[in-house]
Amino acid sequence: MLRLCLVVSIVFAMLASACSKKDDDNETVLYGAWINSKAPGDTLQFMLKNNKNILRYNQSFNPALPQYAEIEYRYKNGKLSAGVFGLAAPLRDINSFTWIEQNKKFDILGYQLYLFMSSSATHFTYIKVN
Repeated sequence: MLRLCLVVSIVFAMLASACSKKDDDNETVLYGAWINSKAPGDTLQFMLKNNKNILRYNQSFNPALPQYAEIEYRYKNGKLSAGVFGLAAPLRDINSFTWIEQNKKFDILGYQLYLFMSSSATHFTYIKVN
């Protein structure tokens, strides 16, 4: 009887772990506001809007005169993709996206988000605030 209980417990534990969903690998891990560690006025907002995952950000780099853009994004298998050419644009991989601290801080090359940037070496580090 003890062996049967042990086998049933092991099978149950295996099934429970196989059915658990990993939330660290979908768009919701980015939901909220993220500030640039060197320029606090530069804030990214990831949200669900009209059943789409939307990234809202200021394209002007000027918090006094913001020019907000909203683009669709996808986060899957640790990779970020975004429609940087507008809401109807196809999603393109942002291959510079890397976690510095999982789900709390990430690094990205600026030109992959801000298309007007000419520097291909400028990194931005964003920290989650909520």
